[in-house]
Amino acid sequence: MRIRLRPYHPTWVVAFFGAGGPQAGHNRRGFEYVMDAIRRDPDVEIELVEDYDDICERCDWCLESKEGSVWGKGHTCRTAQNPVSVESVQTANRQVLERLGLHSGSVIRFRDLVELLAERIPDLGQSGIAEIGGPKRQDQYAKGIAALRALWMRG
Repeated sequence: MRIRLRPYHPTWVVAFFGAGGPQAGHNRRGFEYVMDAIRRDPDVEIELVEDYDDICERCDWCLESKEGSVWGKGHTCRTAQNPVSVESVQTANRQVLERLGLHSGSVIRFRDLVELLAERIPDLGQSGIAEIGGPKRQDQYAKGIAALRALWMRG
């Protein structure tokens, strides 16, 4: 199985594993879908993309649109209509890819991606990348890394 994720989303997935799941929010269904897929297949592949990913496609803000948007064909959302949000997400995606030594279109097993995150972005608050969770998610992120490693040890 392959999951498509924007580069800034994996830190959130990891943090939500540490928090026991997303508690609320417009993109909750998307994160739950991704987390369930990872639980079912610890070797799931992740394709890093710049357009709508498997989280965005299940987001309450995602709307069908013939014109599409900056994020891709066939859909639009609130963030696509806000130039500040677009720039923030695009910058975060570039920064995450740089830190990980990957590029848009890279395919990597989720467990390998988590190890790269743990090594190259160990502290969300100190990363300088605003869109990846920040200091308030750091404890959940660390717990998520540990919970995922434990999941892989059992599987």
